[in-house]
Amino acid sequence: MDFPLFFDIVLRLLFTGIIIYRNKSSSAVRLGWVIVVLLIPFIGMVLYLLFGEVWRDRGRLARHQSIIDRVRSHMETVPFSAPTPEQITNNAYARLATAFEFLGAFPIRGGNQLQLLSDPEQSMLKIAEDIDQSQQSCHLLFYIWLDDDSGNLVANALIRARQRGVECRVLVDAMGSSQFLNSALKKRMDDGGVEVVASFPWSGFDIRIDHRNHRKLIVIDGNIGWTGSRNLADAEFRIKPDFAPWVDVMVRISGPSVYDLQAIFIGDWLLEQDVPIETLMTPMPKTQNDYSQVQVFASGPIYDVRILRQMAVMSLFIAKRELIITTPYFVPDEASITAYCGLARSGIRTVLIVPRHNNSRLVTAASRSFYQDLLDAGVEIYEYRPGLLHSKTITIDGQLSLLDTANFDRRSFELNYEISFATTDIAFTSQLRNLQMQYISDSDRIDKNQWCQRSDYSRFVENTARLFAPLL
Repeated sequence: MDFPLFFDIVLRLLFTGIIIYRNKSSSAVRLGWVIVVLLIPFIGMVLYLLFGEVWRDRGRLARHQSIIDRVRSHMETVPFSAPTPEQITNNAYARLATAFEFLGAFPIRGGNQLQLLSDPEQSMLKIAEDIDQSQQSCHLLFYIWLDDDSGNLVANALIRARQRGVECRVLVDAMGSSQFLNSALKKRMDDGGVEVVASFPWSGFDIRIDHRNHRKLIVIDGNIGWTGSRNLADAEFRIKPDFAPWVDVMVRISGPSVYDLQAIFIGDWLLEQDVPIETLMTPMPKTQNDYSQVQVFASGPIYDVRILRQMAVMSLFIAKRELIITTPYFVPDEASITAYCGLARSGIRTVLIVPRHNNSRLVTAASRSFYQDLLDAGVEIYEYRPGLLHSKTITIDGQLSLLDTANFDRRSFELNYEISFATTDIAFTSQLRNLQMQYISDSDRIDKNQWCQRSDYSRFVENTARLFAPLL
């Protein structure tokens, strides 16, 4: 046998054995990597070493876990009043909340006030206004921060706050905000006394570059918190303008759940900056007069990777009448597809809203490969026309809302650091559902009969992309 050919076969078999033996991901993920290694010689092996090896980043993950444990221990010394299971307004969710807390979510906290903001300019102006009223600290964490109108608006507010003596800390993902970290805006923030730090910088080959901090959160004075799908950027999103506008939603929170957002920020900040926890913590926010119940989820490689997947699937089973989902990237696993189809077949209205065009052709093809199964089961699928629908939302029976920074794909479930937010506030959920109805009015519904008539070429491309779905 020709030696190069023999060496190639041995190398592929060796990598296949390593993937099967060492990779702790699901069987679908392991199979996906085996396909990549066998079909794409050498390049597939390099990709696996960069993105698939579980031992890489182990030291950083262990250190981050230790930090999170310290933050959690510190939180336990702060008294707070949590609703009992009997006080939780949605009894079905009360059972799920217990399971989610077991997997690492924060407890349900009552006494929050919530505000939903979907207008991009209004949300940025409100964030700047909150910063202008700050007195102690402003903590911001974003995957992407751009040197545009929104980026400058918030940066200027932070600089003004720093001039008043407010501690201003900004954490941005090293990859997602790479342009910002080398921008004139970042230098101006440095000069203005705002502390800007890169999250998860790539410092060598012992670090996995696909572990990214995809969170979006703001905590001001420990009393006001923000989270949602929006990066700190204009809706025109100048680094990817072909898909603009990017359509997002944010939630503004005041009340005890802000303390959980603060804990998440502190855990990520301490990973990059070694300072005493006490210098970052704030008192527990006071309970508001109304009793909005909120549960915050932190997820990522240091947490139980099942939390987001189980949250997404288990939440479906409390639906009795209706489930509506919006997401820009829909690449579910087989368990999720089975759950969606089972829900629709049982007579529960099941709606999926995705963008018609998004910035990843591979994801689009993989996503559409699931359409036929969903349509056959009776799921309503809508493709949003005006721009890239980037909102990640779920409403269930008009009684439960979930907002995420996470997409419905493996990257968000297992690799990215994300934040999820759930509430049983019916008024808030009604607002969110109305927003989802607006998305539907600006969308085209996928017709089952027309979809069956698409070309053989489209089917082939979509089904090929589906093979790589576990890796997306």
